[in-house]
Amino acid sequence: MISKRARFINFVLRLLKIQERLADYDTGMKFLARDRKNGPARPGRWFKKHSVINEHRIDGHKIYEIEPKQPRSKHHIFYLHGGGYAFNIVVLHWAMIKKLMKGTGASATVPIYPLAPEHDWSQSYPVVMQAYERAAAKYGAENITIMGDSAGGGYSLGLTQMLRDQGKPMPGKVILLSPWLDATASDPFQLELEKQDVLLSVQGAQTAGQFWAGEGNDPASFPVSPLFAAIDHLPPIALFAGSHDLLYADALRLEKKADAQNINIALHVGEEMQHVWMLLPIREAKLAQAQIIDFISS
Repeated sequence: MISKRARFINFVLRLLKIQERLADYDTGMKFLARDRKNGPARPGRWFKKHSVINEHRIDGHKIYEIEPKQPRSKHHIFYLHGGGYAFNIVVLHWAMIKKLMKGTGASATVPIYPLAPEHDWSQSYPVVMQAYERAAAKYGAENITIMGDSAGGGYSLGLTQMLRDQGKPMPGKVILLSPWLDATASDPFQLELEKQDVLLSVQGAQTAGQFWAGEGNDPASFPVSPLFAAIDHLPPIALFAGSHDLLYADALRLEKKADAQNINIALHVGEEMQHVWMLLPIREAKLAQAQIIDFISS
């Protein structure tokens, strides 16, 4: 049985009709306009007190490099935030990054990457690739864990596949949190999952997926939908998904693809959990965060 707090959060989100509002194109664009007006969230008080924050820009887009004052380990987290490839990083993302840094002693790189619909994947990936290459040169690729939530999870897998294809230094590990791996949102199972999800809809995902692919481009192509690219010769992958998440279908298909090729992916399923539940202030998230910290540190 899920915790009372998790159940309460689900109730509030359903009451606010977030799923319906994001599915509607006009309402979604109003949300997006408000997001652009507010801008990306910045690292909060804890980061300023306990770490050194360095900022630089790649093609005008801010990249945060954060190093803990103490204690510090060899680990480095390369975090790609979620938001349908369209919305800015929020406080909840920074809270997650803080917990992971505290738990592992890791430093972190957090790219504020180019977003859709103003940009598509072809304009965003070069910025993130440069940020990764800088981190790899500074901290050692083998010490890096590439990770992200939702769209950031899809981005994390796509980036790792691209690194492999281009023969570049690979990260030591990859962590995918409720990853969006198929931008077409065309899996029939998602029609059932949509009834349980309080945030995501098939229609909203398909609209955002086309934004990310770019006008006239196929959202099923790589790296827009990394699920359809080869997954061999990748670092160890930990995958976290919720059984009441529209994107649970993507996680199951990735696991099935891995099993067919005898590739080991550690899948952790949160029963009755919603999208990106591992970032929420609930009991179930604390367990997931402990597992994530163990995976990074091992």
